[in-house]
Amino acid sequence: MGNPADRAISEALALRKSHRRAAAADVLDLVIHERGLWLEDFFARMVPPDPFALLVAEAVGDFSPPAEWLALTGPKADERVREAMRHQYAESVLPKFFKRYGWTPPQIADTEPAGQSGWRMMLL
Repeated sequence: MGNPADRAISEALALRKSHRRAAAADVLDLVIHERGLWLEDFFARMVPPDPFALLVAEAVGDFSPPAEWLALTGPKADERVREAMRHQYAESVLPKFFKRYGWTPPQIADTEPAGQSGWRMMLL
């Protein structure tokens, strides 16, 4: 856990575990704001069923409970369902996360299919 993003993620998950009644958004705000972290620092952990990805979904007000995300993206999930849920995460959860923390996703490049920006393609 040498890089700052890994430390922030570990702190967020530990804080969430020790303070279950705290709002998920408050937990993320506490560990992410004012740290100068880059979006790219979180990419490896922003794929369900990673616990950090589930915390993010809860924090941005996704209507699927964490248990549902886990069931539909975990190792026992059908691969087609898992991919569909990851696509849904990229389309519905990530934009809210970016907006909350002031990050703007990269613009669509000329080489990408219409509607598929690079940050979405990395996660799908």
